[in-house]
Amino acid sequence: MKLLEEMSWPQIEEGQRESRTVILPVGATEEHGPHLPVFTDTIEALVVARAAAQRRGVFLAPPLHYGVCCSTRGFPGTIAVGHDALRAYAKDLLVSFAESGFERALILTGHAGSQHISALKEACQMALQGCDLSVSLVSLFDLIDPKAVETAGDGHAGEIESSMMLAIRSDLVAELPGKHSPQRPRFLILRSVRHLMGNGIMGDPSLATPEKGRLFLEMATEGVIRALDELESDLWRA
Repeated sequence: MKLLEEMSWPQIEEGQRESRTVILPVGATEEHGPHLPVFTDTIEALVVARAAAQRRGVFLAPPLHYGVCCSTRGFPGTIAVGHDALRAYAKDLLVSFAESGFERALILTGHAGSQHISALKEACQMALQGCDLSVSLVSLFDLIDPKAVETAGDGHAGEIESSMMLAIRSDLVAELPGKHSPQRPRFLILRSVRHLMGNGIMGDPSLATPEKGRLFLEMATEGVIRALDELESDLWRA
């Protein structure tokens, strides 16, 4: 693994003789129920990205700690940016990777809000118009087999995230709450849904275990490696 933040420019230049691929972990600073820390999305993406980078010998960039958070706005600890801000920031980072000698970049996001994903996807598309860079966008939760999860439709701060945090930093996990599935309107656009969110959980953290967490992390790591295979292949080049 080539940890970008700890390398000098000559070391980076030398490392690019072996690989010109970089992984950018993206998370959020966001409430995760009464039992998980607000950097949950970031540390989970970073741990998976680090494991994949180490196995493949690619570069690992410092993580992006802030994202677009809509349903969790209003909770203490949710520090969000807007869609346009994330899109512009991520696009500039991708362009700068290309200027720094990288040919491929994989964004791994641990936060999966729809507007957050949309901003990152648009950033990738915009970067491709202005520089010679191959880009992949991967959501951590798309890499976990639903068959391995007991909770149907498990989501924010539920079984999956709580299990991974138990495997990564159990010292930061408080007593696991029970299942919570807040009801939200299907079509109605609200200024805020804080009053509907209850304790901020959308899933069942009571089913979380460290063993599940290690399984989910391994699934995600293998998924990132498959995504790197795709990114580094010549099969899809025009």
